[in-house]
Amino acid sequence: MRLLFLEYNLQFLKSKKIYNEVLFWGLLILCFAVIQFFKDGNDQLLYVIFLQNFKRIPAMIFTAYLFNDVLLPRFYFRKKYIIFGVLTLLLFYIASALDRVINVYIYEPLFREGSFEQESIAVIFRDVHFLFFGYLSPLLMATFTMTFDRVVTQKNTIARKNIQLERDKNKAELGALKAQIHPHFLFNTLNNLYALTLQKSDKAPETVATLSSMLDYMLYQCNDKLVSLDKEIELLENYIELEQLRYGDEIEITFKKEIQEPLQIAPLILLSIVENAFKHGASGSIDTPKIHIDIRQEDAILYFKVKNTKNNIQQVDETAYTKGIGVSNIKKQLSFLYLDYSYEVLNTGGWYCVDLCIDTSKVND
Repeated sequence: MRLLFLEYNLQFLKSKKIYNEVLFWGLLILCFAVIQFFKDGNDQLLYVIFLQNFKRIPAMIFTAYLFNDVLLPRFYFRKKYIIFGVLTLLLFYIASALDRVINVYIYEPLFREGSFEQESIAVIFRDVHFLFFGYLSPLLMATFTMTFDRVVTQKNTIARKNIQLERDKNKAELGALKAQIHPHFLFNTLNNLYALTLQKSDKAPETVATLSSMLDYMLYQCNDKLVSLDKEIELLENYIELEQLRYGDEIEITFKKEIQEPLQIAPLILLSIVENAFKHGASGSIDTPKIHIDIRQEDAILYFKVKNTKNNIQQVDETAYTKGIGVSNIKKQLSFLYLDYSYEVLNTGGWYCVDLCIDTSKVND
């Protein structure tokens, strides 16, 4: 089956290449015909001129492919400039003579009326002046048009490959950043669960159930580039519930929501901000820690604001969250995913505030 699939792909690519080549030569001959049609003193119909120009196809194909597929790669690109120059002059001379031979010995006997004298092949090859002024120009145009077309096509192909490589790189980096969130979240939550089990709290089973639901979402349901905002809000609510179970009345949490209609956002970014707020805002050294979360939507614009009280005494960040997978992680994910966003941090007056604004309609491809 795999061999058949590969064979089909090869046949498709070959047929596509042949189609492109036929299209190239057809357009080129049409251009020649249009130029001749508007030339002074030409009273022939356009389609007649177009058909007549097909007599030049063999010489043009001979010259263009030999120049671009043999002389350029084997001599010019290898810096054998003298040999390249000599062979190029010889190629265009022979091709001009070939074009004249086809015209005299094939085209004119079929379409020229009346009796006429044919030049011998030797005479055709000796008449360099006539070959140069009568037959060389179309061959040059056809050959260098193909060269230009291939250069442009190659540059576009390289550009597309570079873009794809950059996308793959960004996707891999984004996946790595998201993968960092999972163990950090799990580490925090297991710590919470451990504290509850030490206290022999009745809240432990509820914590396990909530944790199970969150892990199911994080591991299996948020692998897409964008997910439903409703699902992300549900994830935040579950996380807040876990923290509320842990701290009880010792912490004040508010969560305001103003959502108008379904929206798609990047997964887990909001959770990272809320995690950070709990990590640094629920310190035991703070009297009644407060965390305020506000999420609202205006059309495609999403506003997300998280405030938490903070301890003015500098804490040791043993998990390197703020340096590793915290703020820098969030900013990297935002830069990979969105073209228009703002991420502002205000750290004054006993409060730490994160203000995030995303235009969800402008997603980075």
